[in-house]
Amino acid sequence: MIRPVRILCVADEVDLLVYSVQICERFSDVDLILSAGDLPDGYLEYIASMLNKPLISVAGNHDKSKQDIENAGIHYPRNQTANFGQISFRIEKESGISILGLPGSIRYNKGQNQYTDAWMTFRIILMLPRLLLRRLLWGRSVDIILAHSPPRGIHDGGDPAHKGFSAYRWLIRLAKPYYFVHGHVHVYDMQALREIDYYDTSVVNVYGHRVITLPREDKNGR
Repeated sequence: MIRPVRILCVADEVDLLVYSVQICERFSDVDLILSAGDLPDGYLEYIASMLNKPLISVAGNHDKSKQDIENAGIHYPRNQTANFGQISFRIEKESGISILGLPGSIRYNKGQNQYTDAWMTFRIILMLPRLLLRRLLWGRSVDIILAHSPPRGIHDGGDPAHKGFSAYRWLIRLAKPYYFVHGHVHVYDMQALREIDYYDTSVVNVYGHRVITLPREDKNGR
């Protein structure tokens, strides 16, 4: 990459700092938008159209709800096109960035986009030949893993609905992405830890919104 790529990441909640008339002023330097799920198509369409940038998303466990979306008294029309910009168990390249999309959450009831830990492990095993080849060729399988749920034991919750997938931990070690981006776990404490290094990967909870940069800045901010 010749110059840093700035990426706006959103997940789980319509963020009033993003859904705002000042969106272009606040995020004018963004090159790409990533959605980690559970957001209405209309909101994603607004972000992509206002910033005029490509958007990649994965499905959350609530994404196919047909109920009208209402947040903080704000009403906006639903986009009739389902799965806005969505990728699922495949690698997409956009703005020079390779992104692996992993949808859904751990299974906790009979809802949509929910998977057992064993099923997710099996689904990722099916991708291993391609991931290993890409790592052999380029030193890492992908630049970013974009998932709805976190890895088991990293940013996940203690309740059955918010446990992470154990397969994500060894996937990170194998794929060596710069970032593992996820949502699903809501964060209301502004002081809560939302980014942690796991081996050479930054695992980031992007609930609401976060901006990340590739190449990653080092500890001294360079």
